[in-house]
Amino acid sequence: MLELRDVSKVYGSGDTAVAAVSNATTALYPGQMVALLGPSGSGKSSLLLMAGLLEAPTSGSVLLRGQLANGPGASIADPRAFRRQHIGFVFQKPNLIPFLSAAENVQLALEINDVPADQAQRRIHELLSYLEVDHRSDNLPNKLSGGEQQRVAVARAMANQPPLLLADEPTAALDSKRGRQVMSLFKQVARDLGAAVLVVTHDHRSLDLFDRILQMDDGHLSERAVTSMLNASATA
Repeated sequence: MLELRDVSKVYGSGDTAVAAVSNATTALYPGQMVALLGPSGSGKSSLLLMAGLLEAPTSGSVLLRGQLANGPGASIADPRAFRRQHIGFVFQKPNLIPFLSAAENVQLALEINDVPADQAQRRIHELLSYLEVDHRSDNLPNKLSGGEQQRVAVARAMANQPPLLLADEPTAALDSKRGRQVMSLFKQVARDLGAAVLVVTHDHRSLDLFDRILQMDDGHLSERAVTSMLNASATA
């Protein structure tokens, strides 16, 4: 679903150049939920932005569904349109539009993609039911709990059935119970819908839900064994 080949990202130039990501290589597959760990400033967000086609790498290649997204010979002519169709984003804050109801927040994502109204309404009902917030569809965001808001944000990200879901610290503002609920939801999305899910997180409490764990340190990407990370978390 997603492949990064020797991807690097350098900000600035000359003496002020900073290498945020250095020669990162990995791949994500349908149905997998993958954690991306690392301290602040290690390059996690830069990697996520490149994976989501929001930033171009300084060097290396990003491929989505086998299509080259950057550089000479790129086969994705319109990255913005490709993102709308193939990539969903969930961030630390739900960022719901405050004057729109839960259903209307999801509807907006479908309208932007020119989905017919009757089809959009069915999709909204299906998603909110699937995420168990259909009973809150007419509520404004300020009437929803933090966990409910994040579920609506996930519904919005999934509105166009993207095969790749990217999440940046989605549980940072939630308590442990609600945080695990959201992580379990991502696991459910990967399993039921066959999406590849990449989650940037500092939360080690839900590592048992992940299929793979990637680690960023000073811009370098490596893969960690899930069992060793769980053991380290248990003894920390």
